[in-house]
Amino acid sequence: MTLRAVSSNSLLALGLAFCLAGLVPALPQRRADTETSPYVTEVSDYIDSISEELWEINTEIHSNPELGFEEVIAHQLLTDYMSEQDGWTVERSAYNISTAFVAVFEGSGDGPVVSFNAEYALATAHIMREHELPGRVVLYGTPAEEGGAGKVRLLEAGAYADQEVDISLISHPSNLGDTPFMSTTANEKFFVEYFGSEAHAANSPWEGLNAQDAIVLAYNALSMLRQQSETTEIIHGIITSGGSRMNIIPSYASGEFGVRAPTTAALQNLTERVRACFEAGALATGTELNFTMLDNGYAEMINNVVLAHSYTNWFQGLGGEVVPEQIARATQGAASTDQGNVSQEIPSISVLFLIENEDGSIPESGPHTEGFEVAAGTRRAFDKSLMVAKALAGVALDILTVDGLLEAVQEEFENTERAAPTYNHGHGDDHDHSHDGDLHDHAYGHRL
Repeated sequence: MTLRAVSSNSLLALGLAFCLAGLVPALPQRRADTETSPYVTEVSDYIDSISEELWEINTEIHSNPELGFEEVIAHQLLTDYMSEQDGWTVERSAYNISTAFVAVFEGSGDGPVVSFNAEYALATAHIMREHELPGRVVLYGTPAEEGGAGKVRLLEAGAYADQEVDISLISHPSNLGDTPFMSTTANEKFFVEYFGSEAHAANSPWEGLNAQDAIVLAYNALSMLRQQSETTEIIHGIITSGGSRMNIIPSYASGEFGVRAPTTAALQNLTERVRACFEAGALATGTELNFTMLDNGYAEMINNVVLAHSYTNWFQGLGGEVVPEQIARATQGAASTDQGNVSQEIPSISVLFLIENEDGSIPESGPHTEGFEVAAGTRRAFDKSLMVAKALAGVALDILTVDGLLEAVQEEFENTERAAPTYNHGHGDDHDHSHDGDLHDHAYGHRL
């Protein structure tokens, strides 16, 4: 199991609670997004009314952590729940990914298409179950956010294009403050191998080509590169193999490494400099380098400001407080997410929300740690996730009911500089996505 799986799964209720929007009566159009929504009370009351059944599902998933692409229990629980809701069509194991799913609710006619991505960190939702509004709500069950790039696979397969999605909403727990401006980095991962030749380390070491020396040289070069890198650029990795016997010159060495930068453009430059370090190791030792990009590159998150303001209005209307926008937007995060790839193609926000321990204290460590996992399993964290769910459901309602809001979202998106994907948008059966982490050169931006 991974700590990510444990801590994330506990917040199942969030996505499930998105369902709020579908259970309020038909909603008339509003003229402006600056006024307080008249549906805040209805949204809150409905989610509160189903909180206990959501808590049961939340607890079940938190008690059964699962690895990426192996979320069998969570997939069953969530798709069973969605299948029981009136008006929803659920496709299990969607787009040839065994633990992905797509749930769709069709409104009363043509209209905006709002979507929610539910990792197994979050719950799934039931939005607009009995609405009379035109439009469509799509809930994506997206596995393996942590390194598996589940959303990238869905993008490649055409899952979002097939539904003509207009906006994509998601959230993520943290031990930081509440903000709709979650900042992330673009990242690349790669696997390196050095091939040399063996020789006896005492009798004739000069006859060998030392693969271990090559990777140690490269590792040291990376350490020096860090001093000459921007403070927002990150290099990390491990040596996975460096020899098997101390008296034999190693003929093989390998490692897994990753780089992160605030933008895809900056990442391209950093990746080229990092590769040069590995090439230097091969050149100095006479070994052969095999440098393979992993199929899990993430783009940076682009938060749509119009959507973020809608979320802030709802969250504050529910009694929440957010980090001041100027501070939040000036803060550069270090983590990466495949929602970043989605946000490059669809207007999106990824909401960061603070969870606390049962006694009200803030976890000393963030996601991927045991302390955070404990906090994520508390009723206090669950209740906070419901509050976030209410606000995100409110964003969907605003898109469906506020005159001109979707157009404003789209105008901002078109005027935002974005990374260009190198893959073609498929449509389901045209592509095979059954592999898990195969190695090849592709995804966002330039690939070496």
